[in-house]
Amino acid sequence: MKMKNITMKAFTKQMNWIFILILSATILSCNSSNKQNNNKQELAEDLQEVKQDVNAILEKDKKKLKMEVDSAITDFNEKLYDYEDELRKGTKQVNTETAELIEELKVKSDSLSTRVDEMKDQGEETWDDFKEELQYDTENFKESVAAFFKDNK
Repeated sequence: MKMKNITMKAFTKQMNWIFILILSATILSCNSSNKQNNNKQELAEDLQEVKQDVNAILEKDKKKLKMEVDSAITDFNEKLYDYEDELRKGTKQVNTETAELIEELKVKSDSLSTRVDEMKDQGEETWDDFKEELQYDTENFKESVAAFFKDNK
């Protein structure tokens, strides 16, 4: 009988240890899973913040470029108004070549305005190429305007 009690106690201790080990393993795996879920959630939040930062930078860049293009167009329109005013007053004469150059500059101005409207549709994937192209066109336009009005004072 004594032997049975000792055997039963030993068996019970072994079963308790096995139960504790299984319980510990379960708790550890749940904690690990929770940590992974927390890490995934933190990464998702970080990624969302980065996306918001990129979008904010992109919008700021778009506004800056729009102001640059609008400034070039406004400058042209003001100079053109003054030039056409002088034509109306009769202080200047226009030949066919000059009239064609004015029309060409108006077309370029309209084209830049249209491109500014397209800017809204540009995402971060295509933005750099679009920006570079529009900056090039804007600089080209500014140079053409400056050259025209320098030559036609």
